[in-house]
Amino acid sequence: MNDKIAPYMGPSVIDVSSVRPKLVDVVNGTLTGAQREKPGFPEVFDELSKALPQYGETLGIHPGIWQKIVDKTATIDEIRALKKDVLKLAEVLEESEIYYEDAREADISRIGGFVDTTVQHGDPSVQAAFNQTLAYRSQYAKKAADQRRKNKQTRAETSAEPSAESKPSPA
Repeated sequence: MNDKIAPYMGPSVIDVSSVRPKLVDVVNGTLTGAQREKPGFPEVFDELSKALPQYGETLGIHPGIWQKIVDKTATIDEIRALKKDVLKLAEVLEESEIYYEDAREADISRIGGFVDTTVQHGDPSVQAAFNQTLAYRSQYAKKAADQRRKNKQTRAETSAEPSAESKPSPA
């Protein structure tokens, strides 16, 4: 290939079945304000692994709470390992979609160029067969031209209106 694109070499199948029973889909906005892991979690995890067995009963903490933390941490680690590949694959899919759209648009533009040249220098009757293609190809250029025309008209109207400051004051 070239130095701007390369074939994707990562996984094309990502199996999330190991964590599927633990995955959740929440209503939009439900996680607003959710607490996230803060810097220093590994040190806290290590400390709790030592301190809770020794002082948990003294503190009145049920031993099961430590197991819940261990289980949730393991789930988070599994999810993060899969998420890395999923995010990369999603990025590659997005980039591939854009790459092929761009290439397709270039092909359509080339066809439009051939039609324009043929109409101009050969057989104008072919234009009717490609009206939608020509309109599709030029829609952004038409929109930009319309906007420039609108901006020019707005500037002309604005500069034609005399401002209150420029009127001479009565003497």
